[in-house]
Amino acid sequence: MISQTIIAILLSIPLAIMLIPSVNFWLKFKGSRRSRKSGKKAKYKKIYFYLLVTGVFFMWVFWIGGIIFMFLKKYYSIFGFLTFPNPYELTIQIDGLFIFYIGAIIYNLNIIIVGKYLLPAPSGLSENHKLIKKGPFGIIRHPLYVSYILILAGLSLTLLTYWILIPTLFVIIGIYPTAKAEEELLIEKFGEQYREYKKKVGMFFPKIWRV
Repeated sequence: MISQTIIAILLSIPLAIMLIPSVNFWLKFKGSRRSRKSGKKAKYKKIYFYLLVTGVFFMWVFWIGGIIFMFLKKYYSIFGFLTFPNPYELTIQIDGLFIFYIGAIIYNLNIIIVGKYLLPAPSGLSENHKLIKKGPFGIIRHPLYVSYILILAGLSLTLLTYWILIPTLFVIIGIYPTAKAEEELLIEKFGEQYREYKKKVGMFFPKIWRV
């Protein structure tokens, strides 16, 4: 098993890296909120949207909470009853960190590349919204949602706390209807440009054969 301090450090690194672009993103969003004219909002199916939001909320709770308790070396003494002993703990944790880091990298790339056009889901599209097709958006259409799943699944394996897969399931159930509602809005705004983008880029998985 990897020591709690090392895990805490490894989980903290991507969090520290995303801190600057995340703070910058929220400051810009807050500062432009009054002056920005919002366009139409996506027609979300509430139950799926709330499932997604709940899963993302617990992602942050487990991520930040895991770091704190790991640094205090109290995680397993407090939450040991929620973990599952396994003879392959080290292998599972290494695999979990690999999955977690892929998700964290995708998340960071979203914030850096999309910038001001990445708005909280209920905010709708701004009038000057642009269609981003570079970076992870050139591989899949909804990389941010995929990053949530990877981060949660990675945390579950790294912390050896498999019940974290429950909010992961919430995200999995919620992302398709939520993403679908957003795509309907994007088609309405960008028309044929977005339809062509859909033909070339997969929704959650890369397209092997592009039209």
